[in-house]
Amino acid sequence: MLKRSNFFLVVLLPVVLSAGCKKGTFDINTNPNVPSNVSPQFTLSAALVSVANETYNSGYPDFVNRYMGYWAFSGDYGGYGTEATYNTNTSFATQNWDNVYVTLENLRFVANQSRVKGEEYYLAMSKVMTAFLFKRLVDLYNNVPYSDALGGDRLNYYPKYDDAKTVYKAIVGEVDSAVALIASADASTADNPRKYDVLFGGDMGKWTAFANSVKLKILMNMTQVSDGPAFIQSELNGLTTKDFMGFGVDAAVNPGYSNAALNQQNPLWQNVGFATNGTSPTTGNSFNRACSYAVNFYTNTNDPRLGRFYAPNNAGVVRGRALGSQDGTEHNTVISGVGPGVISSATQGAPLMPAFESLFLQAEALQRGYITGLTADSLYRSAVSESFRILGVPAAASAAAVYVAQNDGRVNFAVAADKINVIVLQQWAALNMYDPIESWNNWRRLHIPVDLPVSIYPGTSATHIPYRLLYPLSEYNNNSANVNAQGTINNMSSRIFWMP
Repeated sequence: MLKRSNFFLVVLLPVVLSAGCKKGTFDINTNPNVPSNVSPQFTLSAALVSVANETYNSGYPDFVNRYMGYWAFSGDYGGYGTEATYNTNTSFATQNWDNVYVTLENLRFVANQSRVKGEEYYLAMSKVMTAFLFKRLVDLYNNVPYSDALGGDRLNYYPKYDDAKTVYKAIVGEVDSAVALIASADASTADNPRKYDVLFGGDMGKWTAFANSVKLKILMNMTQVSDGPAFIQSELNGLTTKDFMGFGVDAAVNPGYSNAALNQQNPLWQNVGFATNGTSPTTGNSFNRACSYAVNFYTNTNDPRLGRFYAPNNAGVVRGRALGSQDGTEHNTVISGVGPGVISSATQGAPLMPAFESLFLQAEALQRGYITGLTADSLYRSAVSESFRILGVPAAASAAAVYVAQNDGRVNFAVAADKINVIVLQQWAALNMYDPIESWNNWRRLHIPVDLPVSIYPGTSATHIPYRLLYPLSEYNNNSANVNAQGTINNMSSRIFWMP
């Protein structure tokens, strides 16, 4: 665990709006034991930008895009055998722990200052985002420090680990608390964050829908837990499809992304886009290539999103390669890179939850009988249409309608023998590069897609992709007693609590 007393940060709004949001831009150390009387709006902006970085920047989700059949390694690079054989260690992808806990400290500061100042909206937003990040930590690591992890008198440098299911239920409660705070606040007197809220611009109705959608996202991971369905049903009691994010509403961070400098660009563009001249590719753009598994799926289902997810090669066609392939002819001139639908602009917003993701979650929840409202079929079709829309497919709504009308159980809800399978399979198809961790979650709990391939890199003996990350080296160095109490962890066999 980071000694987080050394990693608290306070950020002023001009930094957020003009200096950009490259990883590390906002890491300013202060003494948290003598907190300043800073209004929470400045730290809120920076924390939201940090969450966007943790969703899209290199080192956070890239490896999951490869696990889930979206990306492959470039044939023009080498030295990736550790990941390609799944023999990862405690130094692999550690940003997903170390940096996320820094962001959680900033959200704790927002919460504490909001309580002091009586600012209900800021407190509610901090609670939602704290739940959002702790969910991700559990999904990657299972048991994590929670109750001892943040803030307070900071005397506990060695926080205990909490049971993962307990954390999940606690963060559901945090989301409920946030929704109640928003509902009870007097909108005429409450301090609305407006421009400091770089997610929804102070629209608290959207924050409520987003909070409910985050809650649904947490709960749907528990469908395969023995007591999960009963808990899900009780927590969703009274909610209808009107209570969640719907058509046309993306939860997307944008503090004023700009192409004026590299560290002001949208984080996904920074990762797999281009330099400020618009033509020089980033290292991530050159390294991450289309995976043949996804390319074949989109091709075989006549999916017009293919050319939006991936860019045509020098011959004008989209082509992928197998993860771990050592074919020496598969150069970047031949294998497609990231497409224009995903990286359309250096100034685009960074979706934390696109509308399509909320709609797919609702479709599954309704199909399972957890919520009421619209039909699962209509939610499913709306979700596919929203995926087409966010990617910039021409005539998105009509193109999506044609796509889902095919006589193919992989795309057509009406003819699909397994309705849950088609919902989750199409959610996988839509989440390509948006939030691959959610695709990974669905594969781990439902084994969808059922034919997801493993790396073909020489020496790979795995029969399936990994189940989790190992705890980071920082924990074994700084919080050894508590992390070692979790027992021997194996990335290929140790399961997240919600896995069957």
